[in-house]
Amino acid sequence: MSEQDFWHIVETSLDKNVPVGSIEQDEALIQILETKSIDELVGFQLRLLELRSGLFSKHVHLVAEQLDYTTHPEVLNRFKNGIIASGKAFYCNAKDDTEFLNTLLKNNVEALRNCYYEGFSLVAPAAFHELTDYKESWDRVLLKAKRELDIQKLDARRNESKDIDNFLLRNQF
Repeated sequence: MSEQDFWHIVETSLDKNVPVGSIEQDEALIQILETKSIDELVGFQLRLLELRSGLFSKHVHLVAEQLDYTTHPEVLNRFKNGIIASGKAFYCNAKDDTEFLNTLLKNNVEALRNCYYEGFSLVAPAAFHELTDYKESWDRVLLKAKRELDIQKLDARRNESKDIDNFLLRNQF
């Protein structure tokens, strides 16, 4: 799933005026995701994981630490989920502006403390199970997609390496 499609889904859930990280946002996201294909559900989950890894930075970790969200990797992931579920602008600010989260921490600690979303990692699997009536394994489908993505990335690196080698040969470096 493209990043644009992912953000469209998140923003559509927020357009329903549901609190970030709430059961209502779970329901809104699941309702949207139930209209998608299995491949799109998997793509949504993989995009979530990719965006979450994009929040692997010192400034995000320091704010999470001040909120006591670093006690366990899953707790930190739920904080990152909350950042992502707050929408693209919030995510980009949190990721790219080292002072954005610090300013929120100083000015509105409770709003930032509520930026915690346990269920975000579960909305795509829930939609998957609704669509398949539990006849397929989410874990198996997701693992297969991750493997395919890893193979694609490896092939892309190989091609990039070949391009560099060809360039160097042509230019005799």
